[in-house]
Amino acid sequence: MRRRETLADAGLWLAVGGLLLLAGHHLLVVYRWHFSADSLLLLAGALAGYALTAGGMCLSLGCRPRRAAAAAGGGAAPVRTVPAPGSENDAARRMTETFLAWCEADLPETNPWSAFDQLTRELLTEQLGAGRVRCFALLPGSQQLQSLAQHEASGETRSARAGILGHVATTGREFLAGDPTHGQLVEQLAREADEPWEWIFPLRQDDRTVALVAVGRLPSSTALHRPLRQTLSVLLTLFWRHVAALERLRIAERTDKASGLLTRADFFDRAARALAESYAENEPVVVVAVTVEGLRHLDDAGRWSERDALVETIGHLIKRRIRTDDVIGRFSDDRFVVLLRRLDSGLGRLIAAKIQDTAQQQVARLGGGATPLGVRVGVVGSGFARRSLEALLAAALDAVEQARRQNVGLFCDLPGGAAGEACQAVHGAGG
Repeated sequence: MRRRETLADAGLWLAVGGLLLLAGHHLLVVYRWHFSADSLLLLAGALAGYALTAGGMCLSLGCRPRRAAAAAGGGAAPVRTVPAPGSENDAARRMTETFLAWCEADLPETNPWSAFDQLTRELLTEQLGAGRVRCFALLPGSQQLQSLAQHEASGETRSARAGILGHVATTGREFLAGDPTHGQLVEQLAREADEPWEWIFPLRQDDRTVALVAVGRLPSSTALHRPLRQTLSVLLTLFWRHVAALERLRIAERTDKASGLLTRADFFDRAARALAESYAENEPVVVVAVTVEGLRHLDDAGRWSERDALVETIGHLIKRRIRTDDVIGRFSDDRFVVLLRRLDSGLGRLIAAKIQDTAQQQVARLGGGATPLGVRVGVVGSGFARRSLEALLAAALDAVEQARRQNVGLFCDLPGGAAGEACQAVHGAGG
């Protein structure tokens, strides 16, 4: 380092000497002190002055920056500059902002998972340049994977234990094509898959896999950047858990705790939409009202646990008898209501009769003694008219009263609407 300082000083003095030589040459020329014999000497002096000046400056400037840097660093090795924030930080920020905006504006009230699938595809495509992104949910209580795009639909499923998808789902470890840490057998498993995947990672909760994200095409720069992959997989796991928590909250808010069915307010909301859709498609609907008689006697006898169990059981029994696009709710303490879509009054009456028979068998097990219990059902169809939801509900509840007055289990608005044997509950045994 000392030698470099000496060279820098020498270069400075050479440049000064060159400048002095040029100054002397200039004076000779100005005062015309030039003779023919000395012309070559004057030219040589000028060239030497220029050379000394240029060479000295180059030598001095070439050594002095290193000297300054060495002085600042105390003679140690050059200090590395701190790198700018990594790409994982930028991608995480952008993805989080997009997700929060999506939750505020685009998170649907029902079935948010197909929308979450679309959001995940867009995020990975925009932030990573990923292609052919697929999301799979591990169906609760099963060992099957289903595409989120077909969630809650009758889509095809695949085994959560077979193939490379099953390997990731079971082990909870990501798969990256070409990663030498996987071993040859895992790579062979990936090659045998129906679709080629370059990156698969699990979304986990409570130490178990709840979903998978599979990417068919991944830029090589992203594949080599492990911190970025880890950051995005953690982020998407958090997004999944947030949506799942919101969905559970919504279900809890619109579900009657005792029966597991929709509350009255949510039934009105869902049923009104379903009715409007049916009328738009010129489809008939049937409204069924189910009343459990004798619940008050259970309360008066202090049999509250039996009462709650009966309400829950009746709710589940009715729910098992209807389809996924029908709407069922608990209208009041002892009344349940069902909107059956795409059914005429005749078919609706048959379904209602099965509901009444199954429910009556259940209450008979808790009846007996001095606590009479019974189930009465009223059935009303839209027919060719487009009656409002309120009018259909009022007619169905009135049909229940007709069944009570005639002491039968079911009454329908069709001609000869009374049907079924008399209920166990005596007339007037209100709930």
